[in-house]
Amino acid sequence: MSETTVAPVLGQLLTALSAGPGTAAKFESWTGRGANEPLTGEEVAAAAPAGMLKQLAELAQVSEAEAAASLAEEIPALVDAIPAETIEVFRAASKIAALTPEEEAAAEQIVAETRTLAAALPQSGSWLGSGPNEPLTEEQVVQALGEDKIAEAAAARGRDRAEVLAELTRTLPVFIDAISPYGWVDVDVLRFVLAQDDVNVTSA
Repeated sequence: MSETTVAPVLGQLLTALSAGPGTAAKFESWTGRGANEPLTGEEVAAAAPAGMLKQLAELAQVSEAEAAASLAEEIPALVDAIPAETIEVFRAASKIAALTPEEEAAAEQIVAETRTLAAALPQSGSWLGSGPNEPLTEEQVVQALGEDKIAEAAAARGRDRAEVLAELTRTLPVFIDAISPYGWVDVDVLRFVLAQDDVNVTSA
């Protein structure tokens, strides 16, 4: 299943769940350290963008109710698993609709660059979707990104090359994992990330 085959607009669904009167408190429970409050298929169906459940149901050859129930089971664990150091716990989810044209362009560029990077790294398959992430080496990051991009990242952060390279090596698998919950890099999830305040996708 490819991202061109199905566009589940997961970011829009998460946004709706985070702001909905019946699900906002549940959403907050998924971003904390306590127990995750359960989500129901009915709540997913009410919040899902038009056509999303039908498309997923047709691809999975199940009913829309079954697709909603599956998402209801997966979403709390998905939000809970996204590292707080990568995404600032989705605390301003409703801002997704307020992205500037520059942020939209940045989302598209990051997705394109991330896909290129993932294609260049043999471990990338382990970062897509669920399952443990295979680690990177600094040498692989240099080969995949090139010295110029690493130098640019270091200059932008006002830090030295070695420190930024170590940080990228540690956080790239986590970041790609976080924006690929369905096994591909999802631009809607990335938009959701960019809508947050003070997001730093490479902080320790």
